[in-house]
Amino acid sequence: MKVKKKILPLFLIVFAVLIFTPVAWAGQYQWLVSTDGQGNIHESISIEGLELEKQLEGWNSRDGNGSQTWERTHKDWYEYSAATNGLPLVVEKKNYLVFSSIILNYQAGNESGLFKELLSRAEGDIIIQAGGIIQKSSADEIDNLNQEPTATWHLSLGQDLDALEGTAFLQVLHLNGLVISLIILLFGFVGITIWYLTYIRRVNKLIMEEYSLDDIEKVLEKREAENSDEKN
Repeated sequence: MKVKKKILPLFLIVFAVLIFTPVAWAGQYQWLVSTDGQGNIHESISIEGLELEKQLEGWNSRDGNGSQTWERTHKDWYEYSAATNGLPLVVEKKNYLVFSSIILNYQAGNESGLFKELLSRAEGDIIIQAGGIIQKSSADEIDNLNQEPTATWHLSLGQDLDALEGTAFLQVLHLNGLVISLIILLFGFVGITIWYLTYIRRVNKLIMEEYSLDDIEKVLEKREAENSDEKN
């Protein structure tokens, strides 16, 4: 009985510590950034158990099932990096003939008020679907086998992200489908043209072999000889 009496207060103390720590009271969020086939950037933030201290301009909001979702759209990555209350990312894009490379670098010290607030008051995930093959990333999880290659960062309450500065936060390879299609069509046209010219040459060669002047002269001489024999 004495042992049980000692265990009960310890259990209550541990329970109280778990309940009243900041982590236990921290909210949850999911910050999703994705692209579509036209290059638009769609951004959404779902928040649970947390009321934002500031209003977000330029965002559309909706409530449901104890959570709040904020959404907005950008025409490209450059517009996204210039917008307020987004992820502190600097965009570098390199265009080549059949592909392009997009590099998103984390810029420490340039965090928006919203991003700072979520880091200090909640724990959650940042998910980026950049619409291409992920080459490099500092993400905790990378899935290139998904229909939409995904990079996911799991952030804890108050996590310091300054160490991410200078690293490849995300580097994505985009294939230019239109250019690749045109190249395939061009090679197909060249291949068909080569085959056709080769076929014509073979036909001409057969015609030359069958109906050459030498053969025609031999045939005529043979016919003349046959006609002479018949007359005789």
